[in-house]
Amino acid sequence: MFKRLYLKVFFKLFPSYRLRKSGAQIGKNVFFGESVYVELENAKLLKIGDGSVLSAFSKIILHDSSLNNIDNFDVLYGKVVIGKNVYIGSGSIILPGTDIGEGTIVGAGSLVKGVLKKNSVYAGNPVRYLSSVGQLKSKWKKRNNPLTFLKKMPRWNKNSN
Repeated sequence: MFKRLYLKVFFKLFPSYRLRKSGAQIGKNVFFGESVYVELENAKLLKIGDGSVLSAFSKIILHDSSLNNIDNFDVLYGKVVIGKNVYIGSGSIILPGTDIGEGTIVGAGSLVKGVLKKNSVYAGNPVRYLSSVGQLKSKWKKRNNPLTFLKKMPRWNKNSN
């Protein structure tokens, strides 16, 4: 019983280890927020680049069995590739067949499917292109935002470039 409890806690604290053991390709310094869900059964279809962040309650779905359940259609599987230094906002759902380019930001609560360009900002359900990361930075610098009083925080994973 102790061993079982230990493993449950261990895998909760180190999701990258569990995913790698299940066949996923997980880069260095990848951060998994609270209650991130990834299908372990199909983990070999997942690749996450160095320095990426999956915020709390985000989900990565690697199959679609909806038609199989109602019409005995084949279960569909699809790879999910998340590039380096990608930020997935809280509560986002990444569907099978998705490729998210390096340095991309996905807004909270987004439903993501398809190819997302690198260094871009996307949000919505379904996800849509909003701007480049550079444009977002310029917008925030110009804006008189009430959040600007917060001190600038160091990057959580300083080792990742």
